[in-house]
Amino acid sequence: MVNVFDTLEERGYIDQVTYEEELKELLEKESVTFYVGFDATADSLTLGHFIQIMVMMHMQKAGHKPIALLGGGTTMVGDPSGRTDMRKMLTKETIDHNAKRFKEQLSNFIDFDDSKAYVVNNADWLLSLNFLEFMREVGVHFSVNRMLTFDCYKNRMEDGLTFFEFSYMLMQSYDYLKLYRDYNCKLQVGGSDQWSNILGGYELIRKLENDKVYAMTFKLLATAEGKKMGKTESGTIWLDPEKTSPYEF
Repeated sequence: MVNVFDTLEERGYIDQVTYEEELKELLEKESVTFYVGFDATADSLTLGHFIQIMVMMHMQKAGHKPIALLGGGTTMVGDPSGRTDMRKMLTKETIDHNAKRFKEQLSNFIDFDDSKAYVVNNADWLLSLNFLEFMREVGVHFSVNRMLTFDCYKNRMEDGLTFFEFSYMLMQSYDYLKLYRDYNCKLQVGGSDQWSNILGGYELIRKLENDKVYAMTFKLLATAEGKKMGKTESGTIWLDPEKTSPYEF
């Protein structure tokens, strides 16, 4: 049987990975629970998200277990990665609606029956966090000096970066820790622009739990101008047929 890592590599998905040979061996010998996060910033997934969905489909087909993490909590802050300004703040009602739509769309591609995959929402734990307890458990493991070297923050220093957005990496890192503890999740995957955020959680688990976990990112789908294809570019291609018709797609 072909190792799914080889399949992803042959198809040109993989951009960066921690401990490549170790991860490849793990994927060969056991069923690995992994997760992908989707912040609910719109009421439909896009063609850019479809890269991650295809990865989830390949991994599930190879016997691994996907967790689709809906960002009901993290969307309330918004990921600063690739941004030149702060994201528009959405209401909790809008975020909940968007997350529900994401779950419906993901069900078209991923088999969630009989615990073959899970859909969870980080609002379930992030919205009830005690700030001081969170900072004592998680915040002490993050160096501000190091965080400021990451592009997601460094590129914002001239125009201003709020502490509000600065907290995003800590929350995403805590998501990985939470899924590790609750689901024995050993791998987080995502787009290449998420590398620094994913490394945050990867390092947090290794420090707190003294266990081996892994991180893997995939190349982003780009426009003809070489820009990331997402919801902020004009002419967004949605996975909702009501927003982008199959003909247009």
